[in-house]
Amino acid sequence: MDKSFWRRVAIIGIPVALSSLIGTVLNMLDIFMIGNFGDDYVSAVGLANKVFFVLNLLLIGIVSGSAILISQYYGKGDEEGINKVFGFSLIFSALGGLIFFLLAYFMPDNLMRIFTNDERFIEIGSSYLKIVSISYILTSVSTAITGLLKSVNKTSAPMLITLGCVAINFICNYIFIFGNLGSPVMKADGAALGTVIARSIEIIALTMYCIFTKKSFELHVKRMFSLKLKFILSTFIFILPVLINEFGWGLGTTVYSVIYGHMDETATTTMTIATCIQDLVYVFLLGMSNAAAILIGNELGADKFSDAKRNAKRLLVANTAFGVVLGLILVGIVYPYTLLYPNISEVVKKYVIYVCIVYAIILPFKAFNITSICGVLRAGGDTIVSMIIDIAGIWTFAIPLGCLGAFVFNLNVVWVFALISLEEVIKLFFSLWRTKQGKWIKNVCNFDQKIEVEY
Repeated sequence: MDKSFWRRVAIIGIPVALSSLIGTVLNMLDIFMIGNFGDDYVSAVGLANKVFFVLNLLLIGIVSGSAILISQYYGKGDEEGINKVFGFSLIFSALGGLIFFLLAYFMPDNLMRIFTNDERFIEIGSSYLKIVSISYILTSVSTAITGLLKSVNKTSAPMLITLGCVAINFICNYIFIFGNLGSPVMKADGAALGTVIARSIEIIALTMYCIFTKKSFELHVKRMFSLKLKFILSTFIFILPVLINEFGWGLGTTVYSVIYGHMDETATTTMTIATCIQDLVYVFLLGMSNAAAILIGNELGADKFSDAKRNAKRLLVANTAFGVVLGLILVGIVYPYTLLYPNISEVVKKYVIYVCIVYAIILPFKAFNITSICGVLRAGGDTIVSMIIDIAGIWTFAIPLGCLGAFVFNLNVVWVFALISLEEVIKLFFSLWRTKQGKWIKNVCNFDQKIEVEY
């Protein structure tokens, strides 16, 4: 066993997984605390957060696409390339956050009506959105900074900062949601305010870290923001498949929420609660796939092609096996988890358990796919084919089956979720085929349409 390799995987993957885990816990805190006020608050906040989910797709597309280049430039030792690509990521992430802030702040009712026609959900969700939208710009900038740090193997600092922000968010939730320490009882609005405060502190901490800590490269404001049109266009063209990939996948999963939102009320509440615990185990697979993307990207940037190929196989096998283990853990903890929601109905509790069992069965397939598509293929710049594989299953298979199950055959949420989840099985065959072809094994810093660093 190559202990040094697995040590590098752990050093990168564990902090990334824990950062994602902490972020998931942050979302669970909101849902759990708001759940004390009943199913309608859980459903309304869950639907309102779909707006941020769409913004997050944009951010992931920009930051993940940029990370492909940054990780390879870091492996190559190209400081100028790192600065330029990070500048691009920062500018366009902030711009996306600004647009979503304006939409959520001035048109919250319209956005809520996309996901549900329940007036009570719309009322609660719109008020929540108007407050939480302030955090969108802050989150956009912090996502770009975190993406940079992860790409250059600095994963511990974002994890610790996120941990501190979760603690702050918990305290704010305690104060504002329930009206403690002299605050009025704000319910869902209190959760939104807590998020804004936590995100504000997060961006300050990340900025201070970048300014005052010693790194193996230097950030230069002039290099970051003196971007010529040719550079912007060439970078945008490079990351466009990743952007389309994330939006195609994310909008597809948003359609799932629309399907659930137009079924009975138990469907939305079930999926809101089930998604929290599903994300709790999924973040560990996400950490492994991020480790794959960073390590393989660094190796490809340094022209270590044989190492990249060997390590890709290792990570694919390990993450798939990890998916089996996590699925078993999920089945074991789902019933105690439902007891954390004493005010939801017994029907919802039963559906949450069944949905999580289905998810556990699908998890090994999902583990292989995320490692292959988001880790291995993207690391080598094979973004067009990975984009097609990732979104085709959703739009040609999962969504049609989900609509048939929900609106033609009138199946309950468990069966609809099972039909939708089958796309991971189909996708595995195509991601395995593309990975074995080896066309991702290339240095994107040196290919024909190479990004030129200009001043």
